[in-house]
Amino acid sequence: MKTRLMTAAALTLLLGACSSDDDSPAPPASVPIDEAQALELTLHSLAGDASVVFTLEDGAGLAVTGASDYAVTYLGYPGEYETAFSMPWHTGERMGCGQLVPECLGELTESEPGHYTFTPDQAPDLGDRSETVKLLIQVFGAQASTPPEVLVPPAPQA
Repeated sequence: MKTRLMTAAALTLLLGACSSDDDSPAPPASVPIDEAQALELTLHSLAGDASVVFTLEDGAGLAVTGASDYAVTYLGYPGEYETAFSMPWHTGERMGCGQLVPECLGELTESEPGHYTFTPDQAPDLGDRSETVKLLIQVFGAQASTPPEVLVPPAPQA
């Protein structure tokens, strides 16, 4: 009986010694947009209904949450053509909400930290000669914004 009691006490002491006394909080997995020092946008898809899926991270790889000041510009480019100008023509339509689009055209939803879907109120009118669509997505925080960069949507996955 004494041996069993000593064995149980030794096991309890051993298991207690293996537990972690570290009560420090886990490092954050996300950062609010107004605290982000940098914003990095990754475009994931452009759907047939013109909805756009993208993710936002800060410079340290943390998901950026709470984006509400944004603009999504749809750019339509023609196929092959002859022109005297060095820059090809394009059409464009800007939607979003915030400093660049105060009237708020479309809705941005955050499905999980750093994962966003923009759904326009209506499909952009890029004209009947546009064969290729590119995007310019700008997101603004208090300390950082995404760079103005024309993005080519990835090809739809089958």
